[in-house]
Amino acid sequence: MTVMRVKSARLEELMIKTLAEGQPLRAKEFYRKLCSKLRKGESVSEPTFYRYLVDLERRGVFERTPKGWRLNERGLLRLQRINCLNELLRQQKLIASEYADVFGNFDNYYLETKFSEILQDAAEEVIRRFYLEATIAYLMTRRDMEEAANIFEFFDNFLGELGLAIWLGCELVEGLVEGNGNLWQLISDLTEDREGLDLLSTYLLSGLERIFAEDEAARMFLKVLHHVGFLGELILWLMNQDRARAERILSGISGPPREDEADWSRLKSFIGWLMGLKAVGVVIIAPEFFASIAKRIAMSDFESWLNALREGRLDHRVWIFDRGKQLLETLIRHPEWLQDHDGLDPNREEALGSQIDIQEAWTLGDLVRYHPRGRDISFYKEILEVIEKREEARRTKAA
Repeated sequence: MTVMRVKSARLEELMIKTLAEGQPLRAKEFYRKLCSKLRKGESVSEPTFYRYLVDLERRGVFERTPKGWRLNERGLLRLQRINCLNELLRQQKLIASEYADVFGNFDNYYLETKFSEILQDAAEEVIRRFYLEATIAYLMTRRDMEEAANIFEFFDNFLGELGLAIWLGCELVEGLVEGNGNLWQLISDLTEDREGLDLLSTYLLSGLERIFAEDEAARMFLKVLHHVGFLGELILWLMNQDRARAERILSGISGPPREDEADWSRLKSFIGWLMGLKAVGVVIIAPEFFASIAKRIAMSDFESWLNALREGRLDHRVWIFDRGKQLLETLIRHPEWLQDHDGLDPNREEALGSQIDIQEAWTLGDLVRYHPRGRDISFYKEILEVIEKREEARRTKAA
């Protein structure tokens, strides 16, 4: 008889399922339970099992504890997303876009085009916001590195170099700065509306391209920053940090830098740092993926609700202290409802489909199915105890 080895993806799935059903597990017991789940004719050797175990630990899916192996929920979420993404990408075709890769299974050209446009707009906004946050992080890092007395000097020099770069771009338009008094006045005028901000971004781009004349990669990068609106927003953000200081610096710039007046070290360092950042964000649209995160959304909402309840911020929700309390008391009288049932018990189904708080989307059944302590009757006793304490506080306040 030929013995079939279990393939990688299925073995990982079986190991995750085995551990989820009975964690924590010692390695030997884990291996024994895994083997009991194999199909007829399948086998997994102990060395293969341990190799996969160590690999899943390295990837953050499993973790070792004094009581045995258990699932790392964060790693499990990462693995589920990677598997879902890979499966979707295998099945779908690439749809043309600029700043985003768009995959879909549409047999409709209109829908393909619209989805591409939607993601294109979203991608530009994400890129712009990301680099603005990166700018803040960059300047905060310099603040931490510099002594308190020197951070203002760094800001002055950085803004000064930026202003000179704007002047280099303005120089291409004869009489532009002179007609506006000084660089500060020009920038103030142009930042009053979106059209002016876009024009200011164009001037800055022109100046930066002259500074990075020998660096084609940087020039291409700067064109993208201009296109998504980052350069204009950068100027606006820097001005608003300390307008009096910015006015003093930019008002003092009356012409393009003379030879060797500016070494552009701060601007070049900043742009180089931005160019070194790399990230990928993935938005998946598929019901099977939504199902994988629905339970985490529900449990996050529950934890927020429980904290608000403890702090007395939900005392006005009468349902909790009436129907919600009765629901928990009923469940506590029937701990067997926490176990899986083959038959249909209408009372159990009605209870698990009900809400402790009518203003929340999660149900009692969500807690039973998804919460780490959902099968522990003491968990519901603790929730009931919190409700009773708040109920007593409400009566005291009313009296």
